[in-house]
Amino acid sequence: MRKLIAILGIGSVIFSACQMNTSKNITEKTEVEKGYKVYKNVCSACHWEKVSPEQIKNIRKTVMSGGRPPFNAPPMSEVSARVKKFYPTEEKFVAFVKDYITNPSREKGVCMPMAFKIFGVMPPIGKNMKEEDKEAVAKWLYHNFHMTWEEFMRKNPH
Repeated sequence: MRKLIAILGIGSVIFSACQMNTSKNITEKTEVEKGYKVYKNVCSACHWEKVSPEQIKNIRKTVMSGGRPPFNAPPMSEVSARVKKFYPTEEKFVAFVKDYITNPSREKGVCMPMAFKIFGVMPPIGKNMKEEDKEAVAKWLYHNFHMTWEEFMRKNPH
């Protein structure tokens, strides 16, 4: 009887832990999905979501010959990899993104010097956004792209 009670007790603890983890994953997934919608509505006018290595090569040729890229800011896949280089934990990454989109400056930016030269500093679009939208888009940016900066540059040299 004691064994049965112990097994049931341990089983209920494990079940509760799994339920909490599942609920956290569902909440996180919903927030990331919301972040994608924010990206599409607010950020995609300037930032493409991602670019292929072939597109990077063509864009590089355009820029090297004095032209402008076909977008107004670095692609989000590159932004994510670059920010993760300096702010690798989700908490610090999200805090940086929320602050930067609200009060951007070259001093606190982590872009490559060429990105600042081509695009300048972004406008403070976060000033007109709800906190929950800034949080969601930052989490989407963190969770949607998985390459480190080094991997990104290996696959997309420029």
